[in-house]
Amino acid sequence: MALDLEILGRGVYTPQEVARLIGGTAQEVLRWSRGHGATEPLWNSYYQSMDDSKELSFADMIELRVVRELRKAGLSLQAIRYAIIAAKAEYGFDLPLSSKSFKTDGREILIVAMENDDQLISLSPKRLGQRVFRKIVEQSFVDLEYDGQRPVLWRPRQAKHVVIDPTRFFGDPVIDDFGVSSKMLKAEYDEFQDLGYLSRIYEIPKAMVKDAISFEISLDKGQAENIGQSSIRS
Repeated sequence: MALDLEILGRGVYTPQEVARLIGGTAQEVLRWSRGHGATEPLWNSYYQSMDDSKELSFADMIELRVVRELRKAGLSLQAIRYAIIAAKAEYGFDLPLSSKSFKTDGREILIVAMENDDQLISLSPKRLGQRVFRKIVEQSFVDLEYDGQRPVLWRPRQAKHVVIDPTRFFGDPVIDDFGVSSKMLKAEYDEFQDLGYLSRIYEIPKAMVKDAISFEISLDKGQAENIGQSSIRS
């Protein structure tokens, strides 16, 4: 994909990178964002029209993170598609699941979507509704920062000092106060096995270096678990 003004400040992620960050698989990411066979994607992702690119924006990634949480809760893609259509009509946003408005009453939209999905007829709101949907919606937004309705920053819960900001380093996770890539620190730690050395050469407190490396290790562990046993049907 050509580097031009279209990508500045939006983040650029491969399906593999998105899968690693949201705790899914690249196959899930591609099916949900690009479709599969006769099945249409859940929405048109930002870079889709650019030379048939498979890359995804930060906003696409946050939407996919919500989709994955819904799939983990047992919602079918049909129910999620209903929810996206209903939320688009309600809020008027291209990516409604990650909009700030969805945090307020997305739970009701999910219940309506579930009730309209024949595949989930046995899963009544009493069983899968209020508490489960509330938890999904709340957890999907707790570590995000917004500019109006649009998510602009992700502070991963498993790291104290790492942020994912589409305006910095093309959206790769970085140590917030220093702008240094956590992925790069992990690669150098693998080579040198010395936190003190990395702290000195980058002039970053050792605790922050350790936090960034621990974050990358947690992503690697999650990815290995998902590849080894995918518990979510795409």
